[in-house]
Amino acid sequence: MSAGASRELRVLGLFDHAGIRRDQQRQPEADRIAGPYRVDLLAAHGIDLIPVPPARGAAHRKLRDVVEHRSGVAQDLALRGVRHAFRADAVLCILEDKAVFPAALRARRVAPYARLPLVAVSCWWAEELVRGSDQQRERIARTARELDAIVVFSRNQADAFARIGVADKVVPVSFGVDEAWYTPAEPVRARMQVAAIGIDRGRDYATLIEAARLTPEIRYDVFTQPERFAAMTLPPNLAAHAPVSMDEHRENLRAADLVVVPTHDLAYPTGQSVLLEAMACGRCTAVTHTVAMTEYIDDERCNLALPLHDPSGVARVVRRAIGDPLLRRRIGDAARAQVENRFTFDRTWARVADVLRDIAG
Repeated sequence: MSAGASRELRVLGLFDHAGIRRDQQRQPEADRIAGPYRVDLLAAHGIDLIPVPPARGAAHRKLRDVVEHRSGVAQDLALRGVRHAFRADAVLCILEDKAVFPAALRARRVAPYARLPLVAVSCWWAEELVRGSDQQRERIARTARELDAIVVFSRNQADAFARIGVADKVVPVSFGVDEAWYTPAEPVRARMQVAAIGIDRGRDYATLIEAARLTPEIRYDVFTQPERFAAMTLPPNLAAHAPVSMDEHRENLRAADLVVVPTHDLAYPTGQSVLLEAMACGRCTAVTHTVAMTEYIDDERCNLALPLHDPSGVARVVRRAIGDPLLRRRIGDAARAQVENRFTFDRTWARVADVLRDIAG
């Protein structure tokens, strides 16, 4: 438990999950069911997390989907969490969409959300505030004004929230990784040279494809939705694969000489999950250097920085890393140590637990 915690804080958790158990801290490790980003680790830091069970029956799910699609607001979890909210000390929403409805109820002084401190973990709001429409900014502002804290995974996002006057509510917290799952190990499959993995909109595979054309002697394996390459002509040294299971994903990371994370420049960090997972596996990684990703990059020591939207620059970094096994070993070893020291999910949720205690008084 974090220093200063005198009792367990009861926190209603509004997030999608596959059946997280409240008593999981007493379960064998093999039986634990993690929520998003291993939010279950809050239990180790004085938080009695009360998650709302996921929608079960087909009729329930269909009704939920119809109502939420027509209204544009996620309501199901908050409504079914009402009975738990009456005995909670605070509410934690993961992610932004789960905060909209309880914030609206709080604005209208509807019990029990009227009295409860609200904390939201935000991944995408910053990008909408920077590049979205006036309507999007106003919609975010209405929700943000009712929140007590907005947890983000990079410091730069405070500037985006300043546009709607709530920068003081922003709490930057370093993202993490499950370092007990992602560990260095000999791969069970043939080694790959360069692996790129990721399905989010922030991936810049167009630049990577052009870099591959400039390095025909190097083999690239890219794991993402196949349709992303439907309109592209791929070079013969680049193979596209569909996403794989988590077990296979970890083996792919371990099997790669170099894991590259090419991204666009977004207002929030994108690509940090795969970056930290590969680092935890002791692999040499290369990631696009953007403002939002600055705190996750330690160029030449724990990873390598890629230039933004620059195929020639990316090709130079890749060619150098593939041609220097000692460089890869040195960076991979330092990467694992960096994860253990700074980027674990336990550290992430320890900080969030402190935030919850602060706003709950």
